[in-house]
Amino acid sequence: MHVPHSSTVILANGAFPSHPAPLAALHAAERIVCCDGAAEKLVAAGFVPAAIVGDLDSLPVGLRKRFGDYLHPDAGQNDNDLAKAFRYCLQEGWRELIILGATGLREDHTLGNLGWLADFASQAEVSLLTDTGIFSAIVRLTRFDSQPGQQVSFFTFDGQTFLNAGGLRYPVVNLRPTRWWQATLNEASGDSFEVAPAGGPALVFRTYA
Repeated sequence: MHVPHSSTVILANGAFPSHPAPLAALHAAERIVCCDGAAEKLVAAGFVPAAIVGDLDSLPVGLRKRFGDYLHPDAGQNDNDLAKAFRYCLQEGWRELIILGATGLREDHTLGNLGWLADFASQAEVSLLTDTGIFSAIVRLTRFDSQPGQQVSFFTFDGQTFLNAGGLRYPVVNLRPTRWWQATLNEASGDSFEVAPAGGPALVFRTYA
């Protein structure tokens, strides 16, 4: 399976990646933008952040001094540190992004980050890699490479978005999910599948195998 890489990685302050796929994306990145306290985990793993964005409330004093020139404080309370890091990347002109470390630890943070991912879809090409698979945010017909039997799920967020998808064991035809579970637990039937959201963004989840 092709795993997306990007020159820009955003590292959130969830569980640090352990699977080879997100770790490969981290090593391949030209720049890593950290969400606040994620910088401590990144430095401990032997990497250097290109920027540290957020309200900086969970960044140790030693790292504040060491990376003072890389700090970009944003004290806004209407969004979280992932959204602030995303906005910083857009300001820098970086619109092909991989997000890591956005799941694990607290479930409310995980759900919030996935909700933000749907909002990001209209502004950039964004994938979120976990230790089990890939979330891709899409707003139009998109084709994905796959393997027969690969597990696939779809999510929408507003109860107004329609989904059509083919190349699956269970084709999706004009489905308008009103609950998150309603388009989950599908699987690819061949070497590719297509998903077409209408009326809003969708998240596509694919396991690595």
